[in-house]
Amino acid sequence: MALRPTLPQLLAALAAAGTAGAGFTLFAPPGPPGAPGPRGEQGDHGPAGAQGPAGPEGPEGARGPAGPPGAAAAFKDAATKEFVAPGAGAGEVTPLLALRFRAPSAGFVHVTGTGYCNVPADPGATHYAVYVAARPDASHDGALPGAAFVRFPQGATMAQVPFAASRVLPVLAGDNQVFLDFQNFSGLAGYSCQAQLVAVFAQARLQ
Repeated sequence: MALRPTLPQLLAALAAAGTAGAGFTLFAPPGPPGAPGPRGEQGDHGPAGAQGPAGPEGPEGARGPAGPPGAAAAFKDAATKEFVAPGAGAGEVTPLLALRFRAPSAGFVHVTGTGYCNVPADPGATHYAVYVAARPDASHDGALPGAAFVRFPQGATMAQVPFAASRVLPVLAGDNQVFLDFQNFSGLAGYSCQAQLVAVFAQARLQ
């Protein structure tokens, strides 16, 4: 009894016959893809490339608003329009003139006061001082530099007497005020004065 070939045997025989007669191999259809393998180890970084050329310069932006003016030298002056009559009390202080100014920053002012006073004819002694001060009621302390002193002995001929006074004062940024004061030491009545004040600002003293 002859044995019947199985299906794999028939396929193998047909494949062998096709290869011999036509010169190619008959393959079975591919199977399903297998699962992906694990990721391989990352290789070393390569060397950095050469730096590229710089890009073109961008357009200029809009110009911002101008800032406030910086500190600089500046001055301001004031003068009396009428005669000022100092008080007649012994030791009384009278402001002859005031000068208000705005400093651009903290710094110093060199203040100069000039003018004259008409001294009355009187049998009593004449004794007064004119000086630059930071307050309208500041008394003269006897050692203030730049003050103008006038003293006539009793019975002297009275006249018009000029004066010049100066002082350096520290100031803060913003509003400030200085004064030209008159102190009547002898208490004589009848004085009349005219004056001018000039304040010159500087941010720092000279070294």
